[in-house]
Amino acid sequence: MKLKLIQMIEEELTKPRQLTEQVINYIASHYSYTLDQIDKFFEEELSKLEDYELDLLFSPIFTPKVSDKAIFSKILDDVEITSEDVDEIIEDLKKKNLTASFCISLKKENEIIEKKFAVPLNHINLERYVRLLYLDCQPPKQLSRAIDVVFRNESDKIKAILRDRFWKEGWREEFLRAYLVYSAGQSEVSVEKFELLLKIFRSNPTAYDIYEIYESISDLIQWTQSQVDMLKAGGKRFFNEMIEQTYKFEGGDKRIQKEEELKREETELRYYIELKNEIGYIIEKMGELLPINNAKRMARI
Repeated sequence: MKLKLIQMIEEELTKPRQLTEQVINYIASHYSYTLDQIDKFFEEELSKLEDYELDLLFSPIFTPKVSDKAIFSKILDDVEITSEDVDEIIEDLKKKNLTASFCISLKKENEIIEKKFAVPLNHINLERYVRLLYLDCQPPKQLSRAIDVVFRNESDKIKAILRDRFWKEGWREEFLRAYLVYSAGQSEVSVEKFELLLKIFRSNPTAYDIYEIYESISDLIQWTQSQVDMLKAGGKRFFNEMIEQTYKFEGGDKRIQKEEELKREETELRYYIELKNEIGYIIEKMGELLPINNAKRMARI
């Protein structure tokens, strides 16, 4: 199974990667190669770069997104990976001397030209990608089974998000178990709401327990309600007061208010209110939701 996992990672590392605008701008600003000269950069400059330069240059491309990590969720249900295993996987992949493939689309007049570049995959990029998959942080099997039941087709994505040491904190993992037990009994479960819950946790990294998270949601509700009220009254968002004052000085804000923005804020407000009620209920019923022998309870979901 580990061999299959290594093969999967190899396939992901060597698949063609589109050079992003961020990478192209970095090449232009740091190495003075224009878009038309991108071929010369790969021919003349790339081999001269130090590891740290390669990491800075290609980190946006070799940083796995949630969708990239989700590809490995199913196989990680069947194989347990330790931090030592991750080290071994990296060393095995390094020995393969893999090739990285990059591509870029250039527009010349009415013609779209696609250029491809094949270069040796640098070890620093390889290691970055593999370590950020967090293969050794898979949720416990009880939690994974509960995620499968609650989120079904979205379970691989949820497991990928939770594949992080942040969620290994005792009280966080315990609460997530209780929340999934609670959610399993609901007729409808929103992935978007669950992701918002995880975002709240992430924005409070020093929270000591679930009670701190519960209290913080009141401020989120109050703030979001003010945004909804402002948008309903025809107001517009500003990043800061200076920008707002500039608009007023220049004769008002001519931006068109988007209906989607109001709907998004209203949905978020509803989710915050629901989450506060749900967390309050779970805190009150934690003992019932997670009895001492919670393994059997999870198995019955």
